[in-house]
Formats: sequence, structure tokens, C-alpha cells
Amino acid sequence: MRARQKILLPILFFCSCCIGQTDQRDILEQSIELIAEVNEDAEVDYTTLIDALTYHLERPLNLNSATRDELLSLEILTEIQVNRILSHRSEYGRFIAIEELQAVAELPWNVIVVLRNFTQVGRGLDDLSITFSEIRKNGEHELFLRSDRIIEQLKGASPISDEELEENPNRRFLGDQWRYYTRYRFRYQNRISIGFTAEKDPGEEFFKGSRKDGFDFYSAHAYAREIGTVDRLAIGDFQVQMGQGLTQWSGLGFGKSANLFTIKRNARGVVPYRSVDENNFLRGAAVTLKRDQFYLTLFGSSKRRDANILTGDTLEPEEVGSFSALQINGFHRTPREIADKNTLGEKIAGAELKWVSDALTIGVRGVALRLDKELDITPSDYNQFFFTGNENHAVGADYDYVKGNLNLFGEITRTANGAIGFVNGGYLVLDPRLTIAALQRNYAKDFQPIYSLPISESSRIANERGLMMGLVARPDVKWTVTAWMDRFSFPWLRFLTDSPSQGFEVLGQVNYRPNKKVEAYFRYRYRQRPRNSSDEELIIDRVGETDQTNYRLNTRFVITEGLSLRSRIELTDFTREGNATTSYGMLMYQDIIFRPKEFPIDLSIRYALF
Repeated sequence: MRARQKILLPILFFCSCCIGQTDQRDILEQSIELIAEVNEDAEVDYTTLIDALTYHLERPLNLNSATRDELLSLEILTEIQVNRILSHRSEYGRFIAIEELQAVAELPWNVIVVLRNFTQVGRGLDDLSITFSEIRKNGEHELFLRSDRIIEQLKGASPISDEELEENPNRRFLGDQWRYYTRYRFRYQNRISIGFTAEKDPGEEFFKGSRKDGFDFYSAHAYAREIGTVDRLAIGDFQVQMGQGLTQWSGLGFGKSANLFTIKRNARGVVPYRSVDENNFLRGAAVTLKRDQFYLTLFGSSKRRDANILTGDTLEPEEVGSFSALQINGFHRTPREIADKNTLGEKIAGAELKWVSDALTIGVRGVALRLDKELDITPSDYNQFFFTGNENHAVGADYDYVKGNLNLFGEITRTANGAIGFVNGGYLVLDPRLTIAALQRNYAKDFQPIYSLPISESSRIANERGLMMGLVARPDVKWTVTAWMDRFSFPWLRFLTDSPSQGFEVLGQVNYRPNKKVEAYFRYRYRQRPRNSSDEELIIDRVGETDQTNYRLNTRFVITEGLSLRSRIELTDFTREGNATTSYGMLMYQDIIFRPKEFPIDLSIRYALF
């Protein structure tokens, strides 16, 4: 095994007025690291979550007026824990001190330690009526500018001869290696937000060539909430999250991870879009109206997307045209990538009616899609049930029941071709120190959702059945044990898997936190997934197994108020049936993080061996 060594020396500069004191930056970073670490397999954008945590770090959420949605938006609490806080407030009156959280049933100490950084105890007067003078007086302006680049030369930026470039123009990027990012927002509390975002990726042109207008991606939004009967209003770019993510979900959504509670989706409804994912958002308008216990949401979107247009198309105005695949990486660095930019028109409309009570939430919804070109994929055995054409729709219903120590939830969706997908799950708190959970899912082989992000083993939400069961135990305030197992099967063929197949995955993690200055955890993870055998002597492909095992030890020590150390060692082995050898991998790194209070400068040094 060959080992490679690298020293990474990122130096980050912060203006002290942007985030505040060093301890606040530490709290924010640790919270995001905790969430990202347990969800590391999911390729998610944390912009929305970082914005919410930053806001509530500077202006803590008032426990005496916070709603269920606001508490869930922190991604710290489960539905049962939120219900306990609200029930405690209803039964005993407003909170007198933050320490009163210790009296809330099913709220463990480690959760309280994190939660107290983003909450406070106020008088419950946050819902004062909005006036223009109040908005102008107490509204806040935020401007964020960032530029960065990789020190090493990217492959697409390396010099090549004119002959090579003429032969293949896509071998070299048209722009430089710098990434530029800017974001402005005007915000009044968490009720009004107006802003824009712009970004240029490394390799893309900037104020020249195909981007004479500057940045490659622009986004803008205007958003308001809780104004009379209008619960939410969004104009411009926004996201819509509904139910358990089966019928409609855009934006942040976690998968299977060391945090067992992420198997449930906590839908936020209509929210403004402030990120730079150039595809996973809606552009148009959305509104949520509230009356008593009923919420009605309507939304419409029309935007252009990147796609591989089939070159054999007849480009007459009356022709619909076709495309072979969507491009989702958002890069426009070469002539080929630029040619795919904004070539597909997408229109989406949807509606949801939701009824909310203290214990039960029920919602019904429908979403329709229309493209200005037809999806035309190359036929194969495994993809014969994939969506093709240019129109689709989905209807669905979900439930969420919380009573005492029990939380049950689920959603069922039917797509335009009649295929059904559903998910059901639940948590049960057997003891303040022990919680068990289960999630069952079944997505038909011809299931064709539109914007969908439920829990799934595959990135494609179809052709899957699974049952996941796990537990979280806290035998002591210093220790937390998480364990789960997921068995899944694929009723039809998949890419590189030429028969129906099955697999399973297990995870176990032990966390130890004796005090605020020391944290450690050990994680074991084993995955067995099906794949065609690599045995070249076989005349016909046979589906075999791939086995991957990961072992990880992670530690964090706070040496002084401005100095901390973070270490990790991870070992992995991978075996594929038909291959006589086992592949091994190793990663070790040591971080040194220096954040002096006297200077608005952070210094992070990493030594990595892998």
C-alpha cells in the first residue's frame, strides 16, 4: 500500500463583526460539524441550516413563543422532544430560566447543552405586528464576499499546445481557477428576507466570453411570513418541502447516518432559496395561507435547466426536441458544458392542504411537471421503467402522529403512470435513556417522482424495498451508543446489477464526552451491496456481493480558550466477489485550530496521511 502525505494550510480571515466572539464561532462550527459528520455520505448544501443557526446564535429563539416549525428548523430536536417542550410550556406556563429545560421529559443533557446556545427565555412578545417604520429601524443588512482557489493547478487549467486545443477544445477551461461568491440579504427578524446570491465556479469565465454579465449563476428572492392569514409568501427563488419528501422535496435532506433521528423528514414548507445549487430549487412564486388548523400551499415555478440535447433533433420551432440526461453539477467551464447550459425549460406547479392539531398532522398534495423537450434515454434492460417524455405528475398524502413517547409518520405517493411509493416509520422512547426507531419503505420499480428526497439506499427513488431498525442508548451523561441495521432489496435490475438483488448495512457508534473540552467517538460501519461479478472467466454476468468495512476513531481536545486539536484515524477494506484481492485504505489527520480572541483571524493547519 502506498501512502501519500499532504499538509493543508488554509488560513481563514473573518471580520469580528460578522459572527461575533470566538466562542460563538466555535459553537456554530461545532454544531455544523456534528450535523455534517453524522451525515457525511449525503451530498447536501448546508447554506440554509448555517443561516438558521447563525441567526439564532446571535438572536436566540424565544422558548416562550417558538413554534414547532421553528424548533425543528434547528435540526437539533426530534419531533417527540419538540412536543415535550411545547407540552411543558402549555402545562406549566412560560419558561422562567433556560435551566428549566432539564425538567422537560425525554430531553437528554447533551441535547440541552447544544440547544441552550440557540435559545433563550423571553416574555413571549415576539409576535408584535409589523410596521414599515419598525422594519426600517430594526432590519439588518448582510453582505458576504468570498474568493478562493486551489493552490495546485487544475487539470483543465494546465497548458496544452494549440494543436491539442484545436483537436479537443474541451480539454481546457475557458476561465481562471478562482471561485467568486457574493451574497446580500436584508432581513427583519425571521419574518422578512430579501436578497440575492451570485457565484462563479473555478474554470468558468468572468465578465468575458460566454459570461459578459459577470457571474455564472444568479439567484434572488423576496420572502415574508406570518402576515395576517398569509403564513408564507415567496417570490423569486424558493424551495418547497412537504411530508416525508416522497411527493415534493427540494433542499436539505439527510440520509442514513450516525444520527438515527434523520430517518424522519421535518418539512419546512415554503422557504427562501439562498444557496448556489444551480438545479435543486424552484423559481416563481409560492404562498401558504392559514385559517384555524388548515394550511393551504400553492406554488408555481418556471426555469431553465442544463441538459444534454440530442444532436439529431430537428430544430424547427414546432418540434418539441429531446434530451438524453440532465446535467446537475452546475459547471460551465468548457464549450461542451456551456452548450448544455439552460437548454431545457421546466415548469412545475403544485398544491397542498394540511390539517394540523397538537397530536396529528395530515396533508394531501399534488405536483405537476412539464418540460419543453422530451427525455429520450438509450433503452436497456435496467432502465425500461425510467421516466421518459415531457410530462409527469404525482399525488400523495402523509401523516405525522406524536403522542407521549411515540412518533409515527409516513407518506404514500402515486405517479402519473400509476406506480406507488410509500414510507412508514416511527420512534418510541422506552426510557429517557433508550429510544428505538424503525423505517419501512417500498418504491415500485416503475415509480417516477418529480422532486423527491425520502430515505433511500439509491440516488434514484424507485425499485427499492427496505426495513431499517435501530436504537439510541444513553447509559450515562458522558456516553451515547447508536446502532442500526438496514436490509434492502431491489426487485428489478439496476445499473451494473443484472438481476434482482439485495443487501444490508449496519452501523454502530459510541460517543464519549466527559466534559466540554474533550470529545471522542468510535464508529463501525459495514455495507454489503450487490453488483455484477468481476470474474472475467464468466460468460454471463453473475450478480455477486461487494463488502466494505469502515473503522473510525475521532477525537477533539480544547487545549486553551483559543487553541484546539482534532484528530482522526480511519481504516477501510473493500472486497468484490470475483476479485481475489481485498483493497485496503487508511486515513490519518491532525488538525490544529487557533482562534485568538484578540485578533479577527483564524488559523487552521491540517497534516494528513492517506
